[in-house]
Amino acid sequence: MLLNFYIFSLAILLALLEIQIEGREGWAKNLPAWRPHSGSLAARWYRKFMSGKELTGYHAVLLAFIFLVFLFPYAWGVRLDLFNFFKTVSLFFFFAVLWDFLWFVLNPHYSLKKFHRRHISWHLKWIGRAPADYYYGIGLSFAAAFLGSFVVGTDLLSWWIWHAAAFGLEVIITVLFTLYILKIDTWIRDN
Repeated sequence: MLLNFYIFSLAILLALLEIQIEGREGWAKNLPAWRPHSGSLAARWYRKFMSGKELTGYHAVLLAFIFLVFLFPYAWGVRLDLFNFFKTVSLFFFFAVLWDFLWFVLNPHYSLKKFHRRHISWHLKWIGRAPADYYYGIGLSFAAAFLGSFVVGTDLLSWWIWHAAAFGLEVIITVLFTLYILKIDTWIRDN
């Protein structure tokens, strides 16, 4: 339970930090971030794996930093074995989805009213009401747990289902808190 709450808390704090950095404009649109030539190998690979999104130095460094945060326990002596590796990878992919979605939930310029493809230009591919990246991230998270169950021989699927349910409940509580306590949809009025 503590691990789940800790990961969710990190997602909230990172979403809030990014809101302070990016403000109204997502995907580092107005930041003085490094952007490679769109035809470069790095930019092409990034677009391929990130549903068409532009590679920015801001996001490259931030993703690397976050992955190192997830590996931090191993630097302190937690045994890096296959069991822990699959759990870490699974949580990392789930975290990426939580962090991104919470950016919209907590951002007074967007909130849930604007969580739609017509308001979010950097999420180019959508499946239903959510960016395709969310399905990919949760799918990769599940795949890591599923594969880990076979490789390690331990039931990581039950572990994953429990965490997914807990994350879902935490998201619902956060959404309700922002709507009814913070009244975040009234922070900034549309002109």
